[in-house]
Amino acid sequence: MRLADVHLHLPEYQDPSSVIDNAKDRGMLLVSCAVNLAQTDLNLRLRAENPGVLRCFSGVHPSDASKEGPVLDRERFLELVRASDGVGEIGLDPKYSELGEGSMQRRWFLMQLEAAEKTGKPVQVHSRGSERQCLDILGTFRLRAVLMHWFEGQEDGTTGEVVSRGYFVSFGPALLYSKRLRTLARVISEDRELTESDGPVSFKALGGAGGPDTVASVAFGLAELWGHGFSDMARRLDENLSAFLGP
Repeated sequence: MRLADVHLHLPEYQDPSSVIDNAKDRGMLLVSCAVNLAQTDLNLRLRAENPGVLRCFSGVHPSDASKEGPVLDRERFLELVRASDGVGEIGLDPKYSELGEGSMQRRWFLMQLEAAEKTGKPVQVHSRGSERQCLDILGTFRLRAVLMHWFEGQEDGTTGEVVSRGYFVSFGPALLYSKRLRTLARVISEDRELTESDGPVSFKALGGAGGPDTVASVAFGLAELWGHGFSDMARRLDENLSAFLGP
């Protein structure tokens, strides 16, 4: 049984090694997601240097889809995915560019989901402002496991679809002060919940705290919501993590 930060971005820290060393001291598992291809390369190197404490996901985030330009050769990207533990952080977000048919964001999203389907690797999805579009596209693929990163729930039926499809949902430090997220956490099945920090993001409402050190508090918050002791909740989260990541 160990706590895990299932979604952070080690390449965006000034000193990733210090974050990893701290996780080792705490007996935590870190899952580092990439937002572009350069970060994927760094994630793979960090994992090789820190076996057992780090898993890495490869992918191009909606914010970087246009920066990466035309979709990479599929076979080359498949090689990156096969070398990784999963695909992410990928998805759609209208904040960064348009999402229509043939858009760079959509082309990257589709290609990366194809790679996840072919390799049987789990996926971490960013769906801010595009929950409906992401779910429609996800439904056209046969994916082993899907994690909706920082999903906030909507009134348009998307929350019900996330639950009925058995997708995982990760909760971060905002759970500690957001009534909306605490309500959502009671709707998502207990065996489909995970903890994340989205580090190096920090949270003003928590006095600037952030990173993997906040995960224990998030786990405690979930334990309170479900009426569990901390150890029982941590055990449940560990089981959920194994189900998401797979062998």
